[in-house]
Amino acid sequence: MQIKRLIVILVPLIIAAALTWVIIYARIPLGPVTIGFGSDAEHFAYSNVGLLFISIACIIGIWLDYFLGTKFLKS
Repeated sequence: MQIKRLIVILVPLIIAAALTWVIIYARIPLGPVTIGFGSDAEHFAYSNVGLLFISIACIIGIWLDYFLGTKFLKS
């Protein structure tokens, strides 16, 4: 059970860091839609970087908690 809880804590942080970096620095045009901002952290505002990181990590953490059954979040 401790391994599952460690996974629920560490995996969302790693994935959120990677996704935050991609969203801020990458600019991927897909026809009428563009993924990412093609900017940097200074122009994106540090507070927005933190909020983006926290929100992605929380969403991933909630779903991992649900699928792995670690019961961090009470039903």
